[in-house]
Formats: sequence, structure tokens, C-alpha cells
Amino acid sequence: MTTETTRDHSASQRNYEKIIRILFWILAMLIGGVNAWSSRFFINNDAIAYIEIGEAIKQFNWSDSANFTFSPLYGLLFAIFQSALQLNPFNEIMWAKVLNYLIFIATLTALEIFLRFLKHEHSSFTNSGEKPLDWVWIQSLLYSIFLVTSVVSVRLRLINPDMLVFCLILLTMSTVMWIRENPISHFKFVVLGILLGFGYLAKAFMFLLTPFFLFFAAISVGTLRKSMMRVALAILCFLLITGPLLTALYFKKGSFSYGEGGRHVYAKLIGGQGAPVHQGKILQDEPRIVIYDHGNICTRPFTFDVTYWTIGINPKYDHRAHLSLFLQNLLEIPEQSHWLALVALWVLFQACVGSFAIGRIFPVSLQILFLLTAGAGICLFAMISMEPRYVAPFLFIGTAGLITGIRQGAFRKVWGRLGVSELGNLVLVLFLLGAVVEGSIDEAGRGLSFQDGKPSYQRAYWEETRVCYFLTRHGIVSGNHVAVIESPPIQWARMAGVRVTGEIKDPDKFLDSSGADRALYLALLRSEGVTAVIAKGRKWQKLIAEGWLQVPGTEKYWVRIL
Repeated sequence: MTTETTRDHSASQRNYEKIIRILFWILAMLIGGVNAWSSRFFINNDAIAYIEIGEAIKQFNWSDSANFTFSPLYGLLFAIFQSALQLNPFNEIMWAKVLNYLIFIATLTALEIFLRFLKHEHSSFTNSGEKPLDWVWIQSLLYSIFLVTSVVSVRLRLINPDMLVFCLILLTMSTVMWIRENPISHFKFVVLGILLGFGYLAKAFMFLLTPFFLFFAAISVGTLRKSMMRVALAILCFLLITGPLLTALYFKKGSFSYGEGGRHVYAKLIGGQGAPVHQGKILQDEPRIVIYDHGNICTRPFTFDVTYWTIGINPKYDHRAHLSLFLQNLLEIPEQSHWLALVALWVLFQACVGSFAIGRIFPVSLQILFLLTAGAGICLFAMISMEPRYVAPFLFIGTAGLITGIRQGAFRKVWGRLGVSELGNLVLVLFLLGAVVEGSIDEAGRGLSFQDGKPSYQRAYWEETRVCYFLTRHGIVSGNHVAVIESPPIQWARMAGVRVTGEIKDPDKFLDSSGADRALYLALLRSEGVTAVIAKGRKWQKLIAEGWLQVPGTEKYWVRIL
């Protein structure tokens, strides 16, 4: 191939890359925008906790902002966003989706940075005589996999930091690749430490993953002496970022804690021993009625920091049960992400028509680096809890490792200009994009209309406002305390400015009690300053004779004014 021909081929490749990038950004912003808009009325269970953590930070209320369950960075971003737009509890849910969309755009930008460094590695492969997939195919495949993992798995409708975590993981991996290019610079390790610090502030789980990233960066330097000083600098930057939160959690608990979510879930799913240090005020054992009052600003103290109430209950280790849970969580990954099966078949197919290489163990190759990172993240989550949104960034990193490990074979042209390998690439890209479109249509359908007997997000939101107005009309004003039965949505409480301090844990036992006993239970709540009890479900219509009122304009909300 002549120099002129090579130059023309490179220019053609750059044009293809530019076209693919433009099409991807148009599609991503369109799908992301539709998902954010159609779910603008949706509120998830954790949303209010994140919002109120941000408000605690804004008020310099360090006790409430140091939360053992939820990390503060997303809440802080929302507090800034909330202050800039002068939001209130009636419109903040809709505007939170705008913030999510902005974080999604930031994640798209982080993806472009990731791909830029990956392209440098791809060029190195090619220059060394390797024959990886053409960059335009790698680019197209990773764009498609990113859309599946971000839009379908993480989802823009959820008011939580998972998309922010995705963004930070992409930036962190980009920094590790940046270090691989030239590990001499100390500044790169400063950036790595800062990103890891923000990662922990976004999600406590990242504290456990930090040593893996530091290790991967260290083995990219070359010598132990050089890596020690640079990694120590990254650790110092990490501690400067995370130190205030770690200190606040230490003083709040009385011992070291980076977060109590893992301990809480282990004790709940496998086994625990001991008694909670903070267990609320128990008014009745059967049915269990508890008063939780904690913090100065939170709408519902129990769900504001769930693990706070179980501190003192420590894991009772059962290695056999833990291994069973671990394997079960791993098996749930392909069940929850069906697209992984086709990716696995595609990798096998490409390996058959070409080959697959993971590169050198030391210095570590990019493929091994990606696969180890993905394995670390997935296995750490599988140790306790598994949801698609938790492992989505690691599935993306892992598939990137598989894709960059593919080497082209001899079967270049079979059907005209389209080779067997290229046909497999095209099928996978179209399948992934189809999964994204299908997921977005399903999401938009629930956002705009009834599905499977469930009301639309908008209908559910308006029911919340009707509960708020109903309470106000019956004299329940801001600052009053109320109780709930089980776990209904509580945006109405934030709208009304009331605090949900009373909790009736066993609805069936409450209903099965005699009328006299139920009156006694309500009297106990009233003696603690509770002014109303709110429940959700059709079964509460049985208690109309006892003064329970259905909230007009809602299907299932019932209130007992005390």
C-alpha cells in the first residue's frame, strides 16, 4: 500500500469515525432526553434521602449529611442545582431528571475521553504488528454497549448517583490508561487520587474498589520504587477528599466506618448477631409499632439512613450461605442483562474466524487491565447485592476488554465486500441498539400511561399531591408528626412538610387485631405526638367504620386522623 493510499485510507477512517460519533451523540441525547422527560414524575424510594442529604450539607448540618447508607456527592450536586433554580418539594422531582440528564451528558463526555485513550492503545497494537478489529467497529460496538448499560441498566429516571458513578469510573479508567502512556508524571496520580475520592463520595462501595485502581496504576509504572511514591501521592489526595466524611462517620459511630451498607445487607440476607444501638422507641411488639426520630431535617428518619438503625447488629458469618448468595448473584447478571448472551456468542464467533489475545501479564496488557477491573467490581457487588445498575459500568469495561482482545483472521471477504467478521459486528450493533430502543419505549410507556395495572408516573405523582392537600385540609401542618403503615411513597410528606416518625411494621397483624386493640395502638401513637396515620392499599377500606378516610382522587391512599 503506497503512502498516498495509506493517507487516503486514514482520512476515510477519520470521516467514518466522525460520522459514527455524531450519530451516536444525536441518538444518545435523543433517547436520554425522552427517558428523562417521560419519567419526570417518577420518584424512587431513595430519592428523598439524597435530596435531604444535600440540604443538610447546604445548611452545614454535618451530623445529618454524614449518612451510613447514602453517599453525599449526588445530594450536594442536587442542592446546588436546587438553589440555582429555587426549587421546592412540588417541582424538585421533575427538575431532578434535568440534573440526571446533565450527568448523562457528562458521562457521554467521559466516554469520549475513555475512547480517545483507548484509540491510542489501538494504534499501538496496530503499529506493533497486531491486527485488532478496525477502530470504527470498536467505536460502534462500545457506543452501543454504553447505551445499553447506561440507558437500560442504570436508567435516567432514578434519582440516585449510579450514573455519576458510571461517569467517574470511565474517567478513572481513562486516567489509568493515561498513566500507562507515560507513568513518570506525578500530576496524573494526583488526578487519579481526586477521582477515586469523588468516587467514594458518590458511592461508598467505591472505597473497596479504590485499592484495585491504585494497584493497576502501580503496575503500570514499571518499578516498585517509582510506583510507591506516586501511589502514595494518589492515596494522600484520596484522603484529603474523603477525610471529612470519614471523620464525621467515625465520630457519629464511635469507630471507623466508610459506610454500613455491606454489613447491614449481610446481616439481613445471611445472618446477624447482637442488638441495635439505635432501635427507636418500641411502642408495641405485636404488631410492631416504633417511633423513629433522628436528625433535624429528614422527612422519614427510618428510611433517611436505614443502616443507622441496625448499627450493633454484626454479621454472623456463614461461609456456605455466603458462597451460595455470591453464586446466585453472579447468575443473576445474565438473567438481568440478556444482551450479554449475544456478546458472548459474538466473542466466540470472532475468536473462531480470527483469534483472541489478552496480552502480557507483566507489564499488564490493556485487555487484562479491563478484565481485572470488571471482575473486581462485579465480584465485590456479587458478594452481597446485585442489580443491573450496580454492575453496569463494570460490564461495559469488561466487554471493552473482550472487544480489544479480538484479532482479525483470514476470512476477510465472503459475501461481496462484507466479510464474515464485519457481518457479526453489524448484527451485534443492531441488536444492542434494538435493545436500547425497546427499553426506552417500555420506559416511556410507563411514564405516560397505565401498564400492567399500574398507574402512570404522572398519575402516581398527582396522587401524592392530593394526599398532601388532604392532610392540610384536616389540620395537619408543617412540622407535625405522622405515621405510616408499611412503606408507602412519602413525597406527600415532604410536600406537606410533615415528619414520618411513626412506623407500623405489620399491616396484616394490625388489621387482624380487634377494633379495641387498634384503637389502643392509635392511642399509643397519638401519645407520641403523631397526628395522622397514612396507609396505601384497598384493604384499608375495611376500617371505614373506625374513622379511616380514603383520600379523594386516589385509588389506594387511606388516612386516619388522630
